[in-house]
Amino acid sequence: MIRCLRLPAFRRLLLAYVFNELAWSVGTLALAVLVFRRTGSAIGSTGFFLCAQFLPALLSPPLVARLDRTAPGKVLPALYAVEAVLFAVLAYVSHHFSVAAVLVLALADGVIAATARSLATATRTEILKAVDLLPEGNALSGFGFSGAYMAGPVIGGIVVAAGGTVAALLVNSGLFAACAFFLAITVLPGAKSESGSIWDRMGRGIAHVRSDRVLSRLLIIQAVGLCIFTITIPVEVVYAQHTLGAGPGGYGLLLGVWGAGAVAGSVVYARFRRRSAPVLITSSAVSLAIGFTVMTLAPSLPVALCGAVIAGAGNSLEWVAWRTAVQERSPERWMALIMSVTDSMSMLAPGVGIVLGGVIAELASARAAFGVAAAGSLLFAVSVPFAFRQATGRRGEARRPVDATAEEAAITRGKSLV
Repeated sequence: MIRCLRLPAFRRLLLAYVFNELAWSVGTLALAVLVFRRTGSAIGSTGFFLCAQFLPALLSPPLVARLDRTAPGKVLPALYAVEAVLFAVLAYVSHHFSVAAVLVLALADGVIAATARSLATATRTEILKAVDLLPEGNALSGFGFSGAYMAGPVIGGIVVAAGGTVAALLVNSGLFAACAFFLAITVLPGAKSESGSIWDRMGRGIAHVRSDRVLSRLLIIQAVGLCIFTITIPVEVVYAQHTLGAGPGGYGLLLGVWGAGAVAGSVVYARFRRRSAPVLITSSAVSLAIGFTVMTLAPSLPVALCGAVIAGAGNSLEWVAWRTAVQERSPERWMALIMSVTDSMSMLAPGVGIVLGGVIAELASARAAFGVAAAGSLLFAVSVPFAFRQATGRRGEARRPVDATAEEAAITRGKSLV
């Protein structure tokens, strides 16, 4: 992995990635607190999360399809500079509060952030694939994400408590300005010469995914998996405080231990990064199933914490191993768009899981929600080998993805690709 860090472009893209995740955590916490305090309404908080997460997941892929033909050395610094300005404006608006203005700005920032994340990931992947260091680079990215996942809420809470919402938003503005600066002085891969409108390119990208059976199956099972893995999110507080009787401190400890498990999962991936993707993804899903089972049956908080460590490790390992498998099968010309689809999926699918978890807990119990997540994780593990099985034609040859010429011909014939 040291070889990855010797690449200046990768180092700076990795730093931008970590800053982006930290800023997202800090900004989300600060704005969620602000909106709830000023409106005193759950509807206001719901509106904020819709604008910050749900709508950007739908709007960012077309923007990625528009911008992925522009040189990353130009578009990424510009996007991060726009984010710096948006957070500075949000800091001003939070002092002169307007719900509508905050929601509109949160939506704009969410779209820009999702777009920048996908384009930066595609650029990082292009650099790593060229020197055969994709697993190693993704291992480092996993460490960065896990660290930001753990530290972001803590840093956000400290900054908001010490300096208020305005201070947290100005810190974010500074982080994005720094990202824009050091990417502006970094040599990144050149622009891709692609033709066609936004919707034409999206159609051709989807055609490619549909033509690669393994890639399309990987996307489908991951969407289902995210719905399963997130079932426990809305019931964790009930589980910790009431089922186990551990109180607010127990809930915080449960989340912290899960984050520590995620870091451990990144360590495991770094150690076994060159193992086959089906083995890594299946093993991680089994780890999730074991962890959720332990939490389902746990008689006390210490036992539940052991389950949280195991599940957190599996969660982190599964995501990095799956994402690497998708990147390895994605051609450079469609990498940014496919990464945008995966990022959007990671924002949308948990909503289904959260609703399911709440319904299960309401109809049965918090333990039942963990039990369903455990059973679903086990079924996910069983499905992984089938997802990687190559589709074969009449002569037993593995089907290959269609090339650009075939995609153009399909569009010319008027086939529906979207």
